[in-house]
Amino acid sequence: MSTKKWKNMDAGLLTMIAKVARNEALSAADEASIADFLKGYAGTSSDSGFATGPTGDVRGNNTLRRTNWFNGRYLTAEALSRQDVYFDARARLNAQAMMPGIAWGLGLAADGLNQTDIDSESRVGGVSPTAEIVLAPGLAFDAIGRPIVVSQPFFVFTIEQLLGAYRKTPQKVIGGGNEFTPCVCLAPDPAGPTGGSAGLPSGPYLLIIQASESESGGAKVMGEICGGAASANCKADTWRGGFGLSLVRFPVDTPFRQDLQSAWDLRGTLSAYYFDVFEHPLWKRWDPRFGTDATFNADTGVGRHDTSAVPLAMVYLGEDGSILFLDQWIPRRTIANSQADDWHRTRFGAPPRAAAWARIHQFQCMLAESLAQRPVDPDGGNLYTRGFRHIPPIGFLPIRPRAVDGEFDTGFDTIDKMLAAAQGSRWLVSPLVKSAIKQAESYFITTRVIPYAVVALHDDDILEDLNNVFDKDPIQLSRRRDDTTGGTTVPGGGTGGGTGGTGANTHYSTHQASLFQGGLKQQTEAVALPGYFRILGNLFEMMGLDDLVNRRTEIVKLVVPLQGLTRQHPLVGRLQEDALNQAERWGVNPLLTAGNALGQLGTINDSTEALAGLISRVGLDMLPRHFVVYVKQRLVLLDALFYLLEVLQFLITFLQEVRGFTRSGQQKALTTEELRAQYLRQPAEKRAIVEALMAQPDVQANLVKAADMSSSGIAVTTRNQAFLAQVQTAEAALENTVADPAERKRIAVGQVADNYAAEYPDYQFVQVLAAVQPTQTLAVVNKLSVTRNLEVTRTLADDLAKDGPAEFADAGARPIYADLRANLERRKVADYVSSTDSQLTVKEVLDKSPEEAEKLLGAESYEKFRSAFQSDRAAAVAGAEALAKGVPAELAVKVETEIQAGKPADAVIEKLQADTATASANRPILDQTANLLRITGGQASFLKLVKRT
Repeated sequence: MSTKKWKNMDAGLLTMIAKVARNEALSAADEASIADFLKGYAGTSSDSGFATGPTGDVRGNNTLRRTNWFNGRYLTAEALSRQDVYFDARARLNAQAMMPGIAWGLGLAADGLNQTDIDSESRVGGVSPTAEIVLAPGLAFDAIGRPIVVSQPFFVFTIEQLLGAYRKTPQKVIGGGNEFTPCVCLAPDPAGPTGGSAGLPSGPYLLIIQASESESGGAKVMGEICGGAASANCKADTWRGGFGLSLVRFPVDTPFRQDLQSAWDLRGTLSAYYFDVFEHPLWKRWDPRFGTDATFNADTGVGRHDTSAVPLAMVYLGEDGSILFLDQWIPRRTIANSQADDWHRTRFGAPPRAAAWARIHQFQCMLAESLAQRPVDPDGGNLYTRGFRHIPPIGFLPIRPRAVDGEFDTGFDTIDKMLAAAQGSRWLVSPLVKSAIKQAESYFITTRVIPYAVVALHDDDILEDLNNVFDKDPIQLSRRRDDTTGGTTVPGGGTGGGTGGTGANTHYSTHQASLFQGGLKQQTEAVALPGYFRILGNLFEMMGLDDLVNRRTEIVKLVVPLQGLTRQHPLVGRLQEDALNQAERWGVNPLLTAGNALGQLGTINDSTEALAGLISRVGLDMLPRHFVVYVKQRLVLLDALFYLLEVLQFLITFLQEVRGFTRSGQQKALTTEELRAQYLRQPAEKRAIVEALMAQPDVQANLVKAADMSSSGIAVTTRNQAFLAQVQTAEAALENTVADPAERKRIAVGQVADNYAAEYPDYQFVQVLAAVQPTQTLAVVNKLSVTRNLEVTRTLADDLAKDGPAEFADAGARPIYADLRANLERRKVADYVSSTDSQLTVKEVLDKSPEEAEKLLGAESYEKFRSAFQSDRAAAVAGAEALAKGVPAELAVKVETEIQAGKPADAVIEKLQADTATASANRPILDQTANLLRITGGQASFLKLVKRT
């Protein structure tokens, strides 16, 4: 050793040399120190590409081995093979960092695929299994990182070619037990044909691709053939990479069911099964051990490291062996992220990213193929009838550009008429947006999906929605029959009273109906609820909390993206974008709209500057795009609001059920006592919860807020102040007959609530409160009687009933008056003031303040209306009192018989009045009835409420 080297060594190094001389073990620190000293003298150490220093005190080995090359080494086939295997393994390990799947390409195409008739329920007659299918070039990696390369431009095969191997050795797909890795594990299929049998079960199969190698060429050898220790194939010159295609059974039986008939139904259902059951079971997302499971503390799992196949498509073979559909995106998974990322995502309940992308692609591909057969139609062809059962949380709904029909729906009749007369569609884009929304709504018509629409001024806002909902669960589609059918389709087939929700036997189409409009839709007469209760009841009918939680009802946002016609780029200026070429298909004619401003140019050409100048004068500088985006909505509620809605839903359901008890014979307004009797029959547990919640001040405050925001009749401050005063009066009147103060208060509240409900239907809500929670009802009314930010002023109805609601000595008069009062409110103002052609209803005027009503009708017409309505109201009160005493059964039968024969009620009464034999004893009753028919416009529903004597 040179003097320089000795000088660079310290006592520690000399000590380690002494340890080596005595054959003592060196620590990792000792070896690191020696390696650092020798770093500049080990001439070949830096050439290897690997660190030569020690890596720990406890060491282990793996399966990687590479040949140690040096001058003078004897070259052998084993050494070269070992080197090949080493670098092949290193390359595979790099690939294993990513998910197995398709990197690019490997698309499939064939003539006639996926063109079976949408309405056909036959499971035969698809594409022949001998039809040529073209596999496009591409690259995939299996679970051990082996590349699967298809390099030829067109690789042609047939399904029939794949069936030979399946008949001999049938295989099926099984689960592999690795949640975050797409699994196509194969196992023998004992149910399949064996021994070359011609029989082949119909149903779903997966088309898979696997890596393979084959011998190629003849090797030139010298000396002893195949010499050496290791066995080898020494006849072939090379091993050539390749791939193999196979058809394997996807073991899911698809039953014959009413909602599962056509090939499109099968396709949509199997896509939902693959995404949400086979690959990522949603209901197992958060089991009871979630958050405390040991997997959260473990590593990222082993994933899959076997020679697995990569799925290319799902194929459904019909009963005749033909291809009913071939869907590439049901099982296909492109490499979208790493294995570690998918492990983390699935641990926390999110779907694998590759599956989420595939779900959107599968929806768009299936929809495009469906639209090729049946274009989008505002009057039909929804997603359910096209076979979809689950759809991704976001998707693009193609629409057809079309000129508007000249009808407008701005919500203001005057503006609509003006726009139609001025051909406003030529210079406004809003009618085109309305057309796009209607087409998009048609995709969800008669399903239990409730859409509402917005407009995206910047089309890139769609990408923000895509990012926000990418990890959400799919939207579940189920059929909803229109309210004219009187029933709803129950999942699994058949019709009935629905599943969950209110349980009422009526459901609603969502076509052209916003959430607010849905709340205003009239229910069937048997369970109709007036006023505030009707609005809430219909909303819960459409979107009850339990329906939302169980995904029987879904809510989506429809986004109409707009594109600019003359958007300018700072470098290239205005471009001839496709939007300009779309103008004619949208029915937009800038030349005509501008009064032939470009007449000197002849027709619109590529001169975008000229068109921009035109548009700057006309105003039309935007168009909708050729699609509308649907986005699943995030549904969360404040806990207080959730409590409130749940209580209201129970109360509404309860009231509907109670009213259902009166369907036989006649339907009449119920009293608080009748409601309470029915309420006490409800389960004690439910009653306890409702009463506890109703006692909470927050819930009471939210009831008040809801009444204010809905402009309900129970929100009128002065009306509630009068209500409280009448309760005190009624309570004082009961002091000598009811000893218990609490019971006296309950009876008084019920009596006053009954009177108010007959005059103001929204007070049926107060009746229910009094029946359910008597001790807290006044707490709610008290809050409604004080001055609030959204305080409702005194209405004309209160002004006309200045002495308060009508009171009746006979309780039987109250339901008759309630019916008469409702009929009066439905009449037109023009019926009272002949000089006006207003289409306003009486109720619309009564709900306004006196000052607003006078301004609306004009001073003269207002006075005429007040006088006429007060007279009719007085007649209704007197008539209800008279008929409440009952009518002779014989007279009632005569009236019913004539009306059932199709004669108008007023003509029937007039005939009986002329019949002296009949009229002599019943003249007062007949006169009252004739008068009531006159003031209600011939509405005879009150006759059903009259008792017979």
